[in-house]
Amino acid sequence: MTHYSDSPGMVRVDFFKPSGKWYMTEDLDMYDFWDELIPHDAVEKALERNGRNLKHFTRVVLQPYHRNAYPVMLVAEED
Repeated sequence: MTHYSDSPGMVRVDFFKPSGKWYMTEDLDMYDFWDELIPHDAVEKALERNGRNLKHFTRVVLQPYHRNAYPVMLVAEED
């Protein structure tokens, strides 16, 4: 498995506008969420902790740092 940085807990998160257009890519520290119940919750909690859970964007993490990792997509919330 490859990682976004030299630290295995750092992962890539992509943000997309509601239209589907790519907006930005950032790194996300998920190190403390390895044992969270499901990867979806782990990503959401990591985003909250880092102040980056921008719910008006769709957030995609292809390789979350989690015991049972699978790609996670958090769909943008409508106003």
